[in-house]
Amino acid sequence: MKRTVLILALMAAGLGAQAQHEVGTWSVTPRVGVNLSKLSDHEVIYEGLESNAKTAKAKYKWGMTAGAEAEYQAWPQVAVSAGVLYSNEGYTYGKIPDTGELSQTLHFVNIPLLLNFYIEPNLLPGLALKAGVQMGFLAKATRHIDGTADDNKNEYNTANVSIPAGISYTYKGFTADFRYNIGVSNLCKVPDTNWKWRTGSFWLTLGYQFML
Repeated sequence: MKRTVLILALMAAGLGAQAQHEVGTWSVTPRVGVNLSKLSDHEVIYEGLESNAKTAKAKYKWGMTAGAEAEYQAWPQVAVSAGVLYSNEGYTYGKIPDTGELSQTLHFVNIPLLLNFYIEPNLLPGLALKAGVQMGFLAKATRHIDGTADDNKNEYNTANVSIPAGISYTYKGFTADFRYNIGVSNLCKVPDTNWKWRTGSFWLTLGYQFML
């Protein structure tokens, strides 16, 4: 019995060592997935004025995320990563009286810089917590009103700084990553307003990690 336990323990340690990347190694992970996003402090008035006004608040909208990240194993449990990821974000109002379906699509090119902390490489190989900073650049903005699309990029600032935080799990090269991006920048560029449009988005992506 003791011999069996010892063999199993050695096998588990061996698997952990295989899953744990050596210090000084690099990897690249192409990834693709979905996101759920909206803007804060965004609403429209569809009836009445001032105190009698009826308003609709922005709701979460589905989009997609795709790109690649490179990771460097700096210490046994800590890695740093950087990447380029496209995200199709925005918000929706659904159907508004006398207006129709209203939604907004924002196309971002994002550069995330992350610290990845591998919780316990031997017992939980591949499981990591991550946090950092992300710079996003607005490439295009399109407003959709009842089937009609128009370019309204002039209403938004181009740069978008956010704080990503999340968790990932890697098994035999395949990796699942879930993170939430907390918007810091005010995207509103509409003159004579005090609106604070900040992004908030959940990302779920799947990828494959290639060791270099």
